[in-house]
Amino acid sequence: MATTLTKSIVVSLNIAQVRQHGWARCIVGGGSMYLSIPSFLLLNLTLVMALFSWVLTPLFGLPRVRWADHVLLARGRVAELFWLDRLNCQFCAYANGLCTMLNTQLDHLASASPSRGAWRWSLAALAALASAPSWLLFDIFTIRVLYDLIISRCLRMHRSSRAEIHASIVARQYASQHNVAARAVIRAWKGSALALASLLEQIESAWCPLRHIESHPGVVVPAHHANFLPGSTPEELRLARRELHAREGTLSPRGLARPER
Repeated sequence: MATTLTKSIVVSLNIAQVRQHGWARCIVGGGSMYLSIPSFLLLNLTLVMALFSWVLTPLFGLPRVRWADHVLLARGRVAELFWLDRLNCQFCAYANGLCTMLNTQLDHLASASPSRGAWRWSLAALAALASAPSWLLFDIFTIRVLYDLIISRCLRMHRSSRAEIHASIVARQYASQHNVAARAVIRAWKGSALALASLLEQIESAWCPLRHIESHPGVVVPAHHANFLPGSTPEELRLARRELHAREGTLSPRGLARPER
């Protein structure tokens, strides 16, 4: 049993991170990711589904954003994948897909016409207010504390400045057609979503940089997936491991940055 486990660990994608950061950092940083699962589920049920899919989308006639087009839980079927890699790949697919879905929904809301009627925006404001506690919990605990402080420091990830993100949002005139209050809320949501996307990109690019093995019309994946490697066969998986090791354990340019310890 011990020999089998040792061999599995040696060929695991995770070994690239262990060699780069050491066991202690990987155990604390990697293990802390699983603490965010309940808050991702909360974000999913409250903001992504209840607020956007069930309230804002029909209220403002926004394009529908389908779960099946963004959250692709297929990489768990990759051949010869160690069980821990399999678990990490499924979690990365869920978290990144949910984040991409949220960013898409925010973009649709930011582009919505402000002349849809005051009563619609009043209902939207009430719905946003009702979902505010869960979003604040996710932003403060999951993004700022868990990912930005603990995980990013352990795995030496680049941490995006909220001020820089906000400046880029303003420069793009994001949601500029809306009134001051609506614009402030949408931009705050977008800033958090972009910060999360940056962190998740680095994690996925280092721990599960394999392409999805299924596709269909309408699929939307994060832009950084263009750097990913095929891994649906044993030989492709071995090549992916070697490529990951050769690139200092990550396929993301952001992942090469090292924050201060």
